Amino acid sequence: MRNLLIIIFSLPGLSYGQGWIEYIDRSAAYSINFPSEPTIEEIIFESQQGLIYPAQLYSAQGVRGDAYLVTVVDFSNAQELHSSHPDRTEASGINSWWWDIRASVAHAALNIRERGGEITYDSWSWLEGIEGHQLQITNEDSSRTFVGIYQHFLRLYILEATAPAGSPPPGLFQQSLRFLDEEGVRVRYQNDVNGNKTRIPNLPPDGTSTARVVERSVN
Repeated sequence: MRNLLIIIFSLPGLSYGQGWIEYIDRSAAYSINFPSEPTIEEIIFESQQGLIYPAQLYSAQGVRGDAYLVTVVDFSNAQELHSSHPDRTEASGINSWWWDIRASVAHAALNIRERGGEITYDSWSWLEGIEGHQLQITNEDSSRTFVGIYQHFLRLYILEATAPAGSPPPGLFQQSLRFLDEEGVRVRYQNDVNGNKTRIPNLPPDGTSTARVVERSVN
């Protein structure tokens, strides 16, 4: 049985607006700013090659009708899953599981495009030295959805923030994503022209957030 531990730290000088928190989930190796503590739902993610992976959906609501979602897909069993379902994959080679993970950003972006709405931005992106993809969509009710998709280690992170018509872009949410290693330490990379990544050592504290910190850890 899993035990859930939530630790809340109060920090002075809250500047993110009432209720905004820095949410840390070491079990999913990330942190991000939410307008309130998110609810968590166990879901699934179907990959490009048709295999089903476990995922968690984190959701929170703002005070102006704005909505925030983070989907974290767990690929830790990808190699085993591909080995046990060779008939379900596009390639029978030993690297088919790795290709499935590498394709996950593009596949998630395609799924979002197919929802409908007017796509006003659709481009490569990077955050903390990690490549990804961003989309901006104007929905039928004139609300706007801002999407960021990143794959790090054996996880896929899909960020979605929807703001009502006339509201400013949800920059606090989009730019606050941080990736964590197995020790819960922030990970950031320096990239060369060939795409080779080198982790930047001894990063100082982020210093960009004065929000209340909520930490979730699952034992």
